[in-house]
Amino acid sequence: MKKEYFSLVIIGIFLAAYVLNYLAGPVVISLKNPWQFLTTVSLSKYPFTAVEISLKTIALFLSLILALSLIEKNYFLKAIITLILGALGILYAIQQIATSSRVTPIQWTLSFAYAGLTLIPAIGYYLMRGVIESVYGKLTKNKPQSRPPSPESEKKEGGFQDLVN
Repeated sequence: MKKEYFSLVIIGIFLAAYVLNYLAGPVVISLKNPWQFLTTVSLSKYPFTAVEISLKTIALFLSLILALSLIEKNYFLKAIITLILGALGILYAIQQIATSSRVTPIQWTLSFAYAGLTLIPAIGYYLMRGVIESVYGKLTKNKPQSRPPSPESEKKEGGFQDLVN
């Protein structure tokens, strides 16, 4: 899928999340940590909000993957960027909930935390790709390139007949 279409899908997911936010109305959720929302009690009490948070989480995850796809190779750099952004998302959500400050709505705060959590497999993927690429690069760099002999080199070297005589 081309990156333009992928970005349109991400925008569509964000729009769907905003529609659900509008339909659900204002929500006041008191939590002690971001993971407390994932209990069955909270999910059954706020189903529209849960779907909205899920859509925002998916859109944030895909947005980062799309942004990182603009960087050619450099898998270790992608892993570091993903690790930093994922950790910052989780730490931001923990601080927002712990201090009860509402710089962002609780739906966005939880989406940042869950998006940071969903980035863990991406970090592993980028690390594995980086290791594989570096090992493959070293193996192919040290391997002598074998070219088929040209007719001119056979004449200069004498070819097979010189070896037999």
